[in-house]
Amino acid sequence: MANLHGLLVDFLTYSLLKQFISLVDQSTIVVATNNLGKLKEFALLLPGNNIISQSSLNITPEEELGETFFENSLQKARVANAASNMPSLGDDSGLIVPALNNLPGLRSARYAHQNATDEENRQHLKKELEALDLNQTKAYFVCVLVLVKTSADPFPLIATGLLEGSVKTAMRGANGFGYDPMFYPKDSNLSLGEMNAKEKALLSHRGKAIQVLKRKIEGFASE
Repeated sequence: MANLHGLLVDFLTYSLLKQFISLVDQSTIVVATNNLGKLKEFALLLPGNNIISQSSLNITPEEELGETFFENSLQKARVANAASNMPSLGDDSGLIVPALNNLPGLRSARYAHQNATDEENRQHLKKELEALDLNQTKAYFVCVLVLVKTSADPFPLIATGLLEGSVKTAMRGANGFGYDPMFYPKDSNLSLGEMNAKEKALLSHRGKAIQVLKRKIEGFASE
């Protein structure tokens, strides 16, 4: 009887996921961000979908209360879905610098202060590194994506991406956004700020997470 119950749960879970995948495939996805740089990356890497930002629907983001990237990403996706009633994708990402006790971390977008610009955050990071007599140090970017069909979706699709490298006080390049001019991927002589959109998409933390998400969507759709 227990085995039958387990099989029934597995079947229902699979059926719900299949319904979710069919809804997501070739549909409009609301990306829970107001960051134009992120939105461009999603549009580039998810060409089969109509990608729209929550700001275009006048969705106001809530204060991030999570203690992990996953919690924040899930919160963003749920808020966007509740307001739009469309499949919604949450993205929470950040820069981790071990020498700075893993900061900026969850506060990467607000490192200098609550309403900081990208330039202010970069300058603050530079100052913190220089205070430790560091002109470069190991760092990595993390991205966690969560895709939901409903705000109470019990089976969200989750994908993560990691990009290892280093941050340097010497900033190069004007492409990208955030800390891109300071971040140099492992085995690369170029900063993310010196790469074009396609070059960055091939190796970035967000690009990797999106590829994982696409494989999950395509895998379920083909079964």
